[in-house]
Amino acid sequence: MTHLRLRTQLFIATLLIISGLAGSLLFIIRRTVGVETDRQVRDGTEASVRAFETVQRQREFQLSRTAAMLADLPTLKALMTTEDALTIQDGSAAFWKLAGSDLFILARHDGEVEALHLSRPGWSAANAKHDLRRSIEQGEDASWWYDDGRLYWVFVRPITAGSGSTSEQLGLLAVGYQIDSTVAKQLAVVAGYQIALATGDNVIASTLPPREDAELRRIIAADDFSSNFNPREISLGGSDYAFSSVWLHGALPSPVRCFVLMPLLPVASFIAHLNHTIYLVGISAVILGALLFSFVSRTITRPLENLAAGVRALAAGDFTYSIVPKGSSEVVDLSEAFAKMREELLSSQNQRIEAERIAALGRAAGSISHDLRHYLATVVANAEFLYEAEGMKPNRSEIYQEIMTASNQMTDLIDSMRELAHQGSSLSREPAGLDQILRHAIDAVRVRPEFRSSKITLALDQGAHGMFDGKKLERAFINLLINGCEATATGDSKVAIDVRAKGELFEIRITDNGAGIPDEIRSSLFDPFVSYGKPNGTGLGLAIVSKIIHDHGGSTSIESTSRAGTTVLVILPRSPRPVTSGVPSTIA
Repeated sequence: MTHLRLRTQLFIATLLIISGLAGSLLFIIRRTVGVETDRQVRDGTEASVRAFETVQRQREFQLSRTAAMLADLPTLKALMTTEDALTIQDGSAAFWKLAGSDLFILARHDGEVEALHLSRPGWSAANAKHDLRRSIEQGEDASWWYDDGRLYWVFVRPITAGSGSTSEQLGLLAVGYQIDSTVAKQLAVVAGYQIALATGDNVIASTLPPREDAELRRIIAADDFSSNFNPREISLGGSDYAFSSVWLHGALPSPVRCFVLMPLLPVASFIAHLNHTIYLVGISAVILGALLFSFVSRTITRPLENLAAGVRALAAGDFTYSIVPKGSSEVVDLSEAFAKMREELLSSQNQRIEAERIAALGRAAGSISHDLRHYLATVVANAEFLYEAEGMKPNRSEIYQEIMTASNQMTDLIDSMRELAHQGSSLSREPAGLDQILRHAIDAVRVRPEFRSSKITLALDQGAHGMFDGKKLERAFINLLINGCEATATGDSKVAIDVRAKGELFEIRITDNGAGIPDEIRSSLFDPFVSYGKPNGTGLGLAIVSKIIHDHGGSTSIESTSRAGTTVLVILPRSPRPVTSGVPSTIA
């Protein structure tokens, strides 16, 4: 997974924080507004109930006094003594107007209605008789009467003549007022919202427009409001309302419920405006935060990026990369510490390289001196033998061969040093086959007594021919094979040569079963005078290999190395190609 840059991480964190704060603020505000809306609906409902109870108590007191006063009027008592229904009906009109009520009834003491007056006609005497007898049987002075969509709050008083033990009941007087749209409007004025009054599933009065009133009647008729009512939102005529209710009168047979409908359009408009404001503020906060972040992040991350670039340059071996300490005090201290560490590493590396170079030169000089002295001692000893053994007739041919061998070995040693010192290419190319060159190299290594037990195998593609300097290339492979055989300390060495043709290139892999290349020399293995674990090593063998392969336009590298063995990869072109100047690149 790709790691995000510090600036990107800071930006994402800032964006998430701002978005989270804006979202939380929006949620809290919307929640607060919703709670406030519910509270207003609840308060409006309670205010409506209190208003209704206040009006009810006032009317109850008024009607109660009116009923009592009318029942004591001598003219009314005289009218009731006629016991003629038509006379009582005609004579009671004046008393009804005097009462100013919506309902006026005169009846005999057994409940038989003699006179009935209504502000809105349509209620029959039979219905009035039924409700009156129910009130008499239950002993109610005040009760609710409902029939055919009409609801009345009624007060009943007896009409008596005389007093004390001589009193006689002449009949009954009932006055009442109708619960209608007028009452609903009075409640709506107090609550400030729309009001609907219902008994059972019938709406008896409301302050809603006709279209919305019809939809509310369908909702109330379809739902069951007899159980506990939970406030909710409803839609009437395209307008949304917060819908709540409370019992105004819960006694049978005509319980009355008051529905309060709070218009949500103002609330919705307020919330929409609030959301727009919050979104605008949130976007502005994000933009402002991004601008501030850009300034702050550059101040924080630019010194860190400069320091990270310096670390990458140091890892790549560039000790000259400049770091300018700037930023916070901690970053400046870190940059200065890094610069000091880089200088110390550079000094330490230069000292180590110089020490290794001097040590390698010392080893090479000692080894070359030892070999030259050994070869010269052979030449001198044989020359002295020829000089002093005049009469012994020695085998001059054998002595001559020993002198020639020593001379050739000294010449090869000097040629190796000259080969490394020569900056250009001195190849003598001619058509040759890699199979023949490699087999000659294998035979040359196997001749040496210390490598006779070594197992060397060759795997070769057909047609491995090209333009090579066969003698120098053979010498390079001899050095590689010797190095592979010497890598196994036990002497049971195994070296495998694998040659594969890749177009105009040959990939030659030489794999041994040694213990691997130590870390100390892995990066400088093909440099001159670099040797490890060889008491008499000169450090010239692999350097000569690298030089010869490079002169052919190829390269040498360590493809892999571990405790299980090492594989050296030689890339060799089939035909001559331009050779780059300078030291050959040898590390993969």
